[in-house]
Order: sequence, then structure tokens, then C-alpha cells
Amino acid sequence: MPKLFIVRLRSGDYGIFARAKGIALALSIILSIVFMLGYADVALADENQVTTLSLDEAVELALQNSKALQQAENNIDKAKIERDDAWDTYNAVLFSTHIPGTDMYVSLPTGADPQGLVFKTDLAWKTAQKDCDTLKEQIMADVHKSYFNILQLQAQLEAVKQSLASKERDWQDTKARWRAGMDVIFNVNQKRAAIVAEKANQVKVEDALQKGYADLAQLVGLPEGSSPELSLDVAFQPVKVDNLDQAIDQIIDSSPDIWKAEQAVELQEDTYAMLNSADVDRYNLRNARISADMAKDGLRKGLLGAYYSILDLESAYEAAREGVEIAQEALRIAHLKYEVGMATKGEVLAAEAALTGAKQQLLGLTIQHELAVKAFWQPWAWQNP
Repeated sequence: MPKLFIVRLRSGDYGIFARAKGIALALSIILSIVFMLGYADVALADENQVTTLSLDEAVELALQNSKALQQAENNIDKAKIERDDAWDTYNAVLFSTHIPGTDMYVSLPTGADPQGLVFKTDLAWKTAQKDCDTLKEQIMADVHKSYFNILQLQAQLEAVKQSLASKERDWQDTKARWRAGMDVIFNVNQKRAAIVAEKANQVKVEDALQKGYADLAQLVGLPEGSSPELSLDVAFQPVKVDNLDQAIDQIIDSSPDIWKAEQAVELQEDTYAMLNSADVDRYNLRNARISADMAKDGLRKGLLGAYYSILDLESAYEAAREGVEIAQEALRIAHLKYEVGMATKGEVLAAEAALTGAKQQLLGLTIQHELAVKAFWQPWAWQNP
């Protein structure tokens, strides 16, 4: 029978016991609060975690979170203030003035403006607006490239996994034949080396995919480590140009770089003989016009090359599409043969890997073509590094 122990506390011991009990209760309350706050943070983080991200949503987020775009918008406001200050300072009411010895007329401020600040600040304001618009287009282009890069890497990773499964089965079959005296050890080692190389390739693609997600998250302002599901179904659309020369002229007219070159000519005309002698500015004006013409010629040449490169991609796409159809038929036949015992599991896996690789190639060409078409219509945005 167990003994019963009775502990008697002195009057001072009751106080110590009460204080200890109070401290324990306070610690319990504090720990509970900390736990609840931590749980709330985790729950909030889970709520803020983006699980799916469409291309349009990514573009919208990138525009909202771009600090460079915020600076560009601030530059517009700043340039507008500087322009207004210059106009107020020099009482700018412009009129046309004939340049002696030429057939040109230029607008000059009625006030004293020896540095041509009225014209310069007006152009700076317009340029700030043009730069802001161009930056928006470049941000959209960067998002598309980052988004498409992840889609390509995902397809590449799937192809590598399929290839690895096929190689592992091939290695197992080769080992079985070697043990049965029907193959040589050299082939076994060779198949094993192929597996090692493919596993290294898989790690490389996985690292690239992780970096791709990190780049996209930084671009659109998602939390670090975000890897949302991308919900874009990329479809191939052939380039449609009814009249190539007219299309190129339209692109040239829309180019911000050409606009700047033409504005440099206008500024040279507006400030003719204000900062330099008429003889010096005559050559400056000629060179500005030549620079504008050179910019147009260079862009026209680049656009012609880009257009025919797109046509080459379309031919490659058709060949890749046929390759997918051939791979699909090969897989269908492999399955039929396997069911009747005329093909091995390894042959089926090889056919599956071939189909996945063909689909990956087709997707790559689809995305490459999509980007090339966009770069044709807006080279100033889509051809930036």
C-alpha cells in the first residue's frame, strides 16, 4: 500500500508559491499571444500567396510595382515645370521668322532667350512623355519574356524527366542482357553514363526554372520564393502583313528613336544661329537631317531582316508540328505492339520521351515566333537587352 506524504507549508512559503504560480500564468498568457500572432502572420502570408498568375495580371502588377516607371512619371512633371518656368521667364509668344538666304522659316520667342531654353525645355517635356510610354512598352515586353521563359523551362523539365525515365529503363534492359550473356559491359557503362549526364541536365533545368520564377517575382513584385501556376495557353499565330513597305513605314513613324532624331532636326531649326553662327549651324542642321535619315534607313533594314526571319520561323514551326504528329503516331504504334508482346516497356518509354521532346520543340518555336512578331512591330521595346 503506497504511503501518503503530507507537506506542510509555512506562512512565507505560501507567498512564494503564489508568486511562482502567477509568473507561470503570465508566461502561459504571453506564449499564447505569441503563438496566435505567429499563426496570424502565417495565415496572412498564405492569403497573400499568389497561386495562379495570368500574363495580363503579371503585366499589370509589373506596371504597378515599377520604380523606374514612377521615376519616369516624375520626370514628366518635373520637365513640365521647367518648361512652364522657361516660357514665363522669356515671355514666349512664338512667331515665324524667315532665315535670310534660305527658304526656311523658324519660330522664335519674342522675349530674350539666347540659349533657346523655350525650345529645349519644350522638347525635354515631350521627350519625357515619350520615354515614359516607351518604358511601359519595355516593361510589358520584359514580363512577356520572363513569363514565356518559365513556360519553356517547364516544358524542358518535363522532357528531361521523360528522357531520364527512358534512359533508366534502357540501362536496366541492357544490364539484364549483359547478365544473360547477350551484351557487353561497355554498353552497360555507357547507358549508366547517359543517366548521370541526364540527371545533371535535370538539375541544371530545375535551377534555371527556379531562377526564372525568382526573376518574374521580382519583376511583378511578388514575395520571394513565389512560384505561381502560369495560366497561359500559347497559340501560334502567323504574321499578317498585307503590304510590307507600308507596314515598315508605319513602324518607322511610330518609333520613338526616329521621333527623337526628327525632333533633333526641329530643335536645330528652332535654335538656328542662336548659340552658334549661321555658318556653323548650317552644317549642324545638315548633319541632324543626315542622322535622322540614317536612323530610318537602319531601322528599315533591320525590319526587313526581322520579317523574313519570322517567315523562316513559321516554316520551322510547320516542320515541328509535323514532327509532333509523327511522334504521336509512333507512340500509338508502340503501345499497340507492347499490348501484343511485340515491343518492350523501354520502347514505349522511348516513344513517350520522343513525343514530349517534339512537343517541347514546338512550344519553343511557338514562343520564339510570338516574341519575334512583337519585336517586329515594336523593336524599340522588344529588342532591348
